[in-house]
Amino acid sequence: MRGSVTAAPQSPGVSESEAVVSPLGRVARLCRRRREQILYLVVGGWNTLFGYAVWALLQYLLHDYIYYLVILAIAWVPSVINAYVCYRLIVFRSRGRILREFARFCLVYVVTLVLGLVGLPILLRLLPFSIYVVQAGFMAVVVIASYLSHKFFSFGGGKRPTVGDRGRLAS
Repeated sequence: MRGSVTAAPQSPGVSESEAVVSPLGRVARLCRRRREQILYLVVGGWNTLFGYAVWALLQYLLHDYIYYLVILAIAWVPSVINAYVCYRLIVFRSRGRILREFARFCLVYVVTLVLGLVGLPILLRLLPFSIYVVQAGFMAVVVIASYLSHKFFSFGGGKRPTVGDRGRLAS
């Protein structure tokens, strides 16, 4: 039969549109579905790097003059401001009230600060690592653990972009 198109053989349970999608197309669809989580990890990586750099610089410069837990608290301030701006604008695209969200956001990080202030001395006694290694490990855990808190608590109260808003946000 000339001119007729034969369908590609399909696996059971796979639609025709899925049968012709390349692996790259599947990755692109997964990225669209998981956009928020992927951006959270990327921005969380940046925030971790930024926060660690601020803390390490202060620790290096001030360790002879200021107790290390005070340095940790001082470094917390610019780190949280940077994280809030990045998560609000890039990840969650929030349109909620800034002061309300920022207060909630800070509350999440106050918990992590308290855990750091209590946990760091304990971990330094228990683990055979330097203060820099212990703090880096703790910060990596915070990035992962704080996602749900920010999604549902910090930015959960604000208006989320609708399908129509997303087109305007992208342009």
